[in-house]
Amino acid sequence: MRSSDLERLGQARPRSRPARALPALLALALALAACADEPTRPNSRGGDEDGGRTPRRPLGVVEITISGLGSGHVTSSALSAPTVEALERLRAERDAGAADRSPGSLTPQAFRLPQNSEGAGDGTIQLELLSTGSFTHGERGSGGYRYLYATYRVRNAQADGTAYDTPRKNLTFYAVDTNGTIGQTAISLIERFDGSPADDAIASAFVPTGAVEQDAQDRVVSRFPDVLQVLTETEAAAVKTVANTAGVAVTDVFPWGFVVRNPNDPKSRTLAANPGADQFDGQVTFAFKVPLQASVADDPFTIRAVFLAVDDDQVKLTQAPEEQTPAGRAAFEARTAALGASVFTLLPPAGDAMFRSGAEVRALCDVRVAGPAEHPTATLPPAQTTEPWLTIAPLRGGSYTLPRTVRLGAARCPELLSPGPSTFAVHGSQSGRPGAGAYETVGPGFVRVIAPGGTFFPGEEIEVTLTQALGASKPRVARYRVATSGDLGRFDWVTQLEVGLNVWSVAMGDVDGDGDLDLVMDGAFTGSGYGIAVLSNRGNRNFQLQNSYPLTGQIYSIALGDVDRDGDLDIVVADYSSQQIRVLLNQGNGSFATPGATYTVGSNNPYFVALGDLDGDGDLDVVTANENATNNVSVLLNSGDGTFTLAATYTLGGPSYSVALGDVDGDGDLDLAVPNGAENSNQVWVLLNQGNGSFATPPATYEVGSRPYGVALGDLDGDGDLDLVTGNRTSADVSVRLNNGDGTFGPHVNYAVVNPVQTVVLGDMDGDGDLDVVTGNVSGSVSVGVLFNRGDGSLAAPAKLYNGGGAAKSVALGDLDGDGDLDAIVGNSGTLSMIIRFLWNQRV
Repeated sequence: MRSSDLERLGQARPRSRPARALPALLALALALAACADEPTRPNSRGGDEDGGRTPRRPLGVVEITISGLGSGHVTSSALSAPTVEALERLRAERDAGAADRSPGSLTPQAFRLPQNSEGAGDGTIQLELLSTGSFTHGERGSGGYRYLYATYRVRNAQADGTAYDTPRKNLTFYAVDTNGTIGQTAISLIERFDGSPADDAIASAFVPTGAVEQDAQDRVVSRFPDVLQVLTETEAAAVKTVANTAGVAVTDVFPWGFVVRNPNDPKSRTLAANPGADQFDGQVTFAFKVPLQASVADDPFTIRAVFLAVDDDQVKLTQAPEEQTPAGRAAFEARTAALGASVFTLLPPAGDAMFRSGAEVRALCDVRVAGPAEHPTATLPPAQTTEPWLTIAPLRGGSYTLPRTVRLGAARCPELLSPGPSTFAVHGSQSGRPGAGAYETVGPGFVRVIAPGGTFFPGEEIEVTLTQALGASKPRVARYRVATSGDLGRFDWVTQLEVGLNVWSVAMGDVDGDGDLDLVMDGAFTGSGYGIAVLSNRGNRNFQLQNSYPLTGQIYSIALGDVDRDGDLDIVVADYSSQQIRVLLNQGNGSFATPGATYTVGSNNPYFVALGDLDGDGDLDVVTANENATNNVSVLLNSGDGTFTLAATYTLGGPSYSVALGDVDGDGDLDLAVPNGAENSNQVWVLLNQGNGSFATPPATYEVGSRPYGVALGDLDGDGDLDLVTGNRTSADVSVRLNNGDGTFGPHVNYAVVNPVQTVVLGDMDGDGDLDVVTGNVSGSVSVGVLFNRGDGSLAAPAKLYNGGGAAKSVALGDLDGDGDLDAIVGNSGTLSMIIRFLWNQRV
């Protein structure tokens, strides 16, 4: 409290208890601080807002006292009044120990509100203490904090219990600076254990938090969401104006506070009109953390903070830093969906959530906790890094897929540098690259982008790059998967399509930009060598040969991607016999320039080709798995315009017939998984990216089934990292190795598929949110296997098997008929008159 306030009140600084003998005090304080405080529970019980927008209404001020910090017995009380002057009078009366209060004054745990119900009511509202607590985290002198909280029940009634006949909507307590607070903070008193004043500088160190607790590993984790509320400075200034106009007369309004939630109705924060006698519809938690001081005797024991209560018709949610964990994100997202909130606020260091289309989202940096708006003396959270971050983490425990209409975002404090398609690159494996018009800037520190045409395709992979041009010290590349719909399905061979090819590789993508998936395949033309065929989707499960492109050389693999960054999908093929890759650029309408540019991969025979941003510069690079005397993989880096340069080859111990790309060690770049396809092999190599498109050697090796041919990476067990899957020819099974969380893999588990496996792909075939395994088999009567995930990374047995006819050299997954689930196409080789078969996903 300022000295001028003490003089005005005509008394010394208030003490919460008499002074004690120092030795006894220190001994007791040290003993109490040795363990975490237990919560005190005096009385434990436990949508969309209606109406149009109305101005925010100030509802008076309240001073919250929390005492007993470090003692194991934390208590709290509330002192409230309609104006700051009335609050100061009540505080003086309380601190002077007055037995009688002036007429009309309030008892603790009820605060006075201006009349806001068309003249009805006395402006007060009921508060009842529910629980309190505190605990310490970290070491004293090394960044340790004490966390503290007080939770109150809120009833929409006057102090005498008379119910209001109008509801309270989104009631929030915003921190304020008044004549009675310390410096330019919301803290009005800080006392040590002996009742003496603590250092006033501590007032600026109180940081608001979400509702938190310590878990079994001593980590600070979120208890529940929707506690902390953060505003912009413009909004805080507007609240101050309305408050002062109404006569509340606060000196300043800080852009943070605590929102009243309705624990009985997850779809609303409204406190109902005319509540019953014991109907407390609201709960509010006042929560802070404060640094541990140099000694126990210097720690705060009692604190008081002042808030302004404000109604607001707009439903806002803030994700507290403590909610930036898998469980915290899930709870926050569930709350946003239930409330139908329209404004979301993200905070650094990595605010992250999935939002509904059309919602207002903002990333706020260095939210002012203390000091004036022009020169804050403390911020939430304190600025620690200027690294940009993705507003949806690519792999999150328990969250497998993204909605089709998701808006992917990038944020940075204090601002993003030059955000746009070249610096914040988004690429859909089937939808292509969004254009500049898909990017939406929301303030200087946040940009988001939506898919081409507004939605991504079910099951497709999305690759996102945050380049250094955004202000990062190093680029970051991430991959996502899009959700599928439908229940447990069955799969039938419904269509068999002949286009005159002996198919080796198949791919799906919207090559003509009309919003559905077309087919691209390579192989052998009947009687006329090798080439590529493009089949246009005509709807109703009908496909028409759009064009064919004869090529020289033997082609075994095809990949689709926007390599020249013009927004459409181009074709990249592995030309086995000529030791090259060939790139056919899309002309913007689904036709391709031929014969295309060629790029050597060295003295190698490329058997398989894959695309991904290996060096983090925002464009798609190429990796080929090679079968030749040196047995290696080749990396070709994109120059940014769809031309390529051979960057390196990595010699391995056997022939390679496939390669998978993914961030297995979670460091923000794409690593490589390559199976050793030698006759007697049972190994997979994992090459970790060094962050620039070069890879560490020698690679790590992992044992799998016999002679692995196909490989895939995906989060099978839902723990937020990529697991390893191989399809094995000699042992005729699938191997699964779960990621340990650091890019190494646990023991392998094999699942029989009956027939030798050539290729393996992942997708949510039954719409239950986890990744299933689909195999292409090369001999026997059964050419496709579907192994359903049990949800924990184990695969159900026996596998569902389908006879596709002929050897399944390749399998591709996608929603071909537009019903939300994944269908499959299979490339069959061995019969020149036969081509592809469709495995339609049927609802049951």
